[in-house]
Amino acid sequence: MRKTQNIKPFLLILILAVGCVEKMTLPTEINTPPDFSVGDTTYLILSPIWDNESHGLLSPVEMSVAPDGHIFVADSAAHQIHVFGQDGEILQGFDGLSNLTSADGSNTNPIDVDVDEKMNTFFIDGSGQIYRWNQLWNDLGVDSVATGGTFLNTTSGDTFMLTPGSNDWLDAANGEEWEMVNITWLSNQTAADSILAPHLFFDAASEEAQFDDVYYNSEQSEYSGLSTSGSYDYLYVTDSYHNRLVRIDFRRRDLLKLKNGQIVWAHDGTFGHTAVGWGTGAGTVNDPLAVDADYAGNIYYAQSGNYFAIHKIKPTTSGNYTNYPSVFQEGVNDIMDLGRFSRPMDVAVDQKQIVYVANTDEQEIQVFNSDGSFFMKAGVEQYRIEKSEWDPTTSEGVVVDSTESEGIIFYVVEEKGILESPQAVTVDDRGVIYVCDTPNSRIIRYALSNTIEEDLINNP
Repeated sequence: MRKTQNIKPFLLILILAVGCVEKMTLPTEINTPPDFSVGDTTYLILSPIWDNESHGLLSPVEMSVAPDGHIFVADSAAHQIHVFGQDGEILQGFDGLSNLTSADGSNTNPIDVDVDEKMNTFFIDGSGQIYRWNQLWNDLGVDSVATGGTFLNTTSGDTFMLTPGSNDWLDAANGEEWEMVNITWLSNQTAADSILAPHLFFDAASEEAQFDDVYYNSEQSEYSGLSTSGSYDYLYVTDSYHNRLVRIDFRRRDLLKLKNGQIVWAHDGTFGHTAVGWGTGAGTVNDPLAVDADYAGNIYYAQSGNYFAIHKIKPTTSGNYTNYPSVFQEGVNDIMDLGRFSRPMDVAVDQKQIVYVANTDEQEIQVFNSDGSFFMKAGVEQYRIEKSEWDPTTSEGVVVDSTESEGIIFYVVEEKGILESPQAVTVDDRGVIYVCDTPNSRIIRYALSNTIEEDLINNP
C-alpha cells in the first residue's frame, strides 16, 4: 500500500491589523522575533502576492527594508522606487522617487536601493554614480539654506568667514578642530527644491574621485550593488568593472534649516578606499553582483565569478589602515561550499546575522545561520513518499533527505516552487522574507511556519 504524506506549503491569507501609514503596526499573525530552532518545518508563502495589477510593479530588481519598516523597491523598467508598508499598503509621500532621472536629465533605471538611519534613500543605476533622496527633509520641508558661516579654530582661536562649497568650508565643516559659531541663512526655494529632489551624491567620474582613487580608473567604475552601513558615515558599493568593493565616505557639505527649526547637515560622498579587490579566494571579488552589511559592520557580497559565490568580510582598523579579512572559509562554513550556488544575484542579512541568498538559476532562496551553516530553503516545495514508491524517472523532484517511521523508510523529495528567477531578497525584523521574482513583475513573501498563528486561513 502506498503511504505518501504531502507537506507542500499552502498560500496563507494574512488577517492584517489596521495601522498608521507613517508608522506601521506589525501584523499580529506573525510572532516576533523569528526563532530558528528544531521544529521549524518550512517557509510558507504569505498572501497576497504583490504584482503588477495590485502594486504597479514592472521590473522589481532590488529591495531595502528601511529602519521604520517601509519596503523600498527599485523598479528598473518603471524608472521608480516604490514604497510599501509591510502589509503591502502603497504608501503616500514618496512622489519624488517616481520618474527618476540621471544627472544629465535622461530617464534612469535604478538597479539597487538602500535606506540608512538618517532616512537617506540611496540608489544606483549601473553607472559610477550614486543618488540620494531624503525622506525627513521632504516630510518636514526646507526653510532655508546656509549661505555663509563663521568658524572658530579651537586650537588657534582664530575665526574665519567661509562660503559653502569652498574647499575651506569643506575642511572646516569636517575638521575636528573647527567649530561653527555663526550662520547666515537664506530662504532660497530653488536651492531647497534641488536638495529635496533626488540628486547626485557621488560621481566616480568627478575630478576629485579620480584624484582620490589612485590605483584605478575611477571614471570607468560600474556599480552593481549598494549597502549602507547602519550608523556609520559611509556606504559600500560593488564595482563590477574593476572587480572590487569600494567604501564611499560621507562629507558634510550643505547646512539646512528645516521648517520645524531643526538644523541638519546634507552630506555628499567622497571616495574612501578600495576595501577588497579581484581574486579567486575567500574574501576577494570576482564579478560582484550585490552587497549587504549587518549591524556589527560585517560585509556580505554575492558574485558570479570563480570560485566562491558568497563572502563575509569583517573590517578591522589599526591606526589609519583598515583590513578586511574573510570570516567565512572553505571547508568550514557550508555557505562556502563549491558548487552550492548557481548565479546568486543577491544576499541579505538580518538582525541576527542570518544570511539569505537568492540562488537565482536554481529558483530558490537558501538560508544560513550566522556561522554560515545551512539552515533551510525558501521557495521550494517538499513532500514525503515511501521509498518503495519513489520513481526518479517520473518525478520532477530530487531526494534531499530520508526518514523512518514504524519501520518504513520515507524519502523527503524537493521540487521547485513558483519562483521563476529570484533576483533580489531582503528580510524585515519579523523574519519575513521578500523576494523579487523579476520576470513575473512580482514580489513573493515567505515566513517560517512556526511564526504564523494556527488560525490563519489556508488556501490549497
